[in-house]
Order: sequence, then structure tokens, then C-alpha cells
Amino acid sequence: MGLESATYISGLVDTNPAGSDDISQGDDHLKLIKSVLKTTLPNANAVINGIHSSAVAPSSTSVGQIWFDEGNNLIKIRNEADDAWIILLASEGSRLLKTTHTLQSATSSLRSATYIDSGLSITHVKLSSTSNLYIQLDMFQSLWSNFSSNSTFYNYIQLTNSSGTIITGTTANIVSQIIEDVGQGTGVTWDSGCGYSRLFKVTAANCPDGSSGSNTFKIYTKLTDAGEGGTSFPNSTMMCWEVEE
Repeated sequence: MGLESATYISGLVDTNPAGSDDISQGDDHLKLIKSVLKTTLPNANAVINGIHSSAVAPSSTSVGQIWFDEGNNLIKIRNEADDAWIILLASEGSRLLKTTHTLQSATSSLRSATYIDSGLSITHVKLSSTSNLYIQLDMFQSLWSNFSSNSTFYNYIQLTNSSGTIITGTTANIVSQIIEDVGQGTGVTWDSGCGYSRLFKVTAANCPDGSSGSNTFKIYTKLTDAGEGGTSFPNSTMMCWEVEE
């Protein structure tokens, strides 16, 4: 007499009923199947294709329920209190896949008229080979100079790969800070500090590892004249957004 006890679909035994079972027991199997289906899918009041797809929210809801809002092209999930919808992502256009955030260590004094590693870097492991990356740099910079041969002293930065090669498609020789001699004369050192923010877009084709792999980005820096002064980066953060566009 192959009639199992089940609450959800996973509890049904696909070999029941056996061919030798009484025909009179058929109604018990049908009732069990109906009960299991209604318990497993309590809010199934329309055609189901994995998620509810409609411009109108489902009339019956449950925690964790997925809804494709066709009116706004948004994928939503029911919140823990079952009283509101949380937007997961847009089904068309840009989609945020992953973020990486790093707090940078303070750097030592840097003095170079050619590009060197500033010590600021971030590594992001991509989820998609076709996604673009947005690198956000927020830093505080200290710059000083004695203006021995230049009346204006610059610090430059650029986004590079782990080897110091500038990322294709990004801007070279970005001026992050300037200080000027205002008539104090040579040998007088001027010190300056400022905050600086920059957003770099790196397309999939220009990522150090364009496939779903580890992508390391660094900030390289240089000065107008290594003999006149130096720079350091005492407080900085970097963040990477991976976006499918």
C-alpha cells in the first residue's frame, strides 16, 4: 500500500502508487498531491515561470518572494517583514555586480621626477569577463617644496596595472596638487595638504585581466623636481565597482 506521508514536493515518492495497489486508494494519492502542491506553492495564483512576472505586484506575498516588475524592468525581492519590496537590480541597462573597498596604509615620503609606485593599490576579482570597472580614489596628500629652481611645484598621478603601466583609456599625468612660490625666495620650504578624489573607468577590454580574474590597480606618482621637495599620502581609500553595461 504505497501511500507516503509528505508535506512538500520533496517528500513525494515517485514510485507510488505501486501497480498492485487498490484502485480505491487512488483518491488518497490525488488528495496528497494536491495538499503538497498547495503547501509548497502557497501563493501560486498565476502561471509560474520561476518568478512572478507582471507590472502589478503579486496580491499574495511571502518573505523572500521574487517579482519581476515588468512596468519598471526591475527585479525585486520581498523583505524579511513581508511588508515591502527590495530592488535587487535592473533587468536592462547597467547592473552592479560586485564591489571591493580598501583602506590604504600611510605612505612614506616619495621623491621622484619619474613615475614610481605610490603605495596605493586595490585588487578586484571580477565576476564577469564583459563587465567594466570603476575605480574610485579618495586620498589626502601632503606636498612640500623649497622651490630651488621652479616657482610652481606639481604632483602628478595616474592609474596603472601592477607593473606600473598606465591603464589604456585613462588620463595620463593627472595633476593632484599644486603649490606656488609667492615671492618668499629659494630655500624657503612650503608645506601643503589637500584632499583629492578621482573616478577612473576601465572597460573590460582594458582591464589588466579582462576575463573573470584578479585585477590589480595601482596609483603611480611623480613630482616636478625630485630635488625640490616630496609628497606622501597619509590617508586614502580606494573602491572598485564592477558594472555590467
